[in-house]
Amino acid sequence: MRFDRAVLLSSARPATLAAGIEHVAIPALASRDAYSRFILRDLHHHIDTTHVLIVQWDGFVLDGTAWDGAFAAYDYIGAVWDWHTQRRVGNGGFSLRSRKLLKAVAEIAPEQTAGLGEDEMVCRVLAARLESEFGIVFAPEALARRFAYERALPDGRTFGFHGFFNLWRHLGDDELLEITAALPVGLVRSREFLEYAACCLAVKKYSAAHAAMRRLLACVGGDGLDAHFRQAGVAPEFAKMLLEI
Repeated sequence: MRFDRAVLLSSARPATLAAGIEHVAIPALASRDAYSRFILRDLHHHIDTTHVLIVQWDGFVLDGTAWDGAFAAYDYIGAVWDWHTQRRVGNGGFSLRSRKLLKAVAEIAPEQTAGLGEDEMVCRVLAARLESEFGIVFAPEALARRFAYERALPDGRTFGFHGFFNLWRHLGDDELLEITAALPVGLVRSREFLEYAACCLAVKKYSAAHAAMRRLLACVGGDGLDAHFRQAGVAPEFAKMLLEI
């Protein structure tokens, strides 16, 4: 499918950039909170179309033929959060949002997000005000499940997906090794990195799992592994299994 524009918003231009993708320089986003503040308060300045498809590094379009024009009938659509009981749409890492929503959010978003991701802030904390004061409409769950998936696996094909821990489903071993080598230290130290390594191990992608653990060892050091696992809440038997890769 075709988009009006494809834009990479980042503080530095990559050495290589695919044809048709614009680079727009923005201040460095050094933390999750900084990213959330940018999305909540500044993103609308960069959007001049009715909608924008936000795609973080760990997601992409899976099947362009799965696009449904009904997606754009709503101001927000993203993968369903199955662990919530209400307001479960949805994940922002691969999400379609209207410019109307972006501008409304910028008006009422708090300066501090109290550690919440920007998607939780938009879809749960601010949702009632967005609906009542600005006429914002969030997509229904049934449609969101056809749009993308994250934690809850889909019953059929979806337009896209999000999640580091899902990359093994859609990329080959060589691509996974390349990504593992290029990840910043902060991501290597994250719980999601351990989850990714565990997924690779579970599906017998041993080269990817081994590369992940070698990268982690290089970042935290042999003496720091036990403390890292404990801090991440990893069960001892699981940690032992990862170390034996």
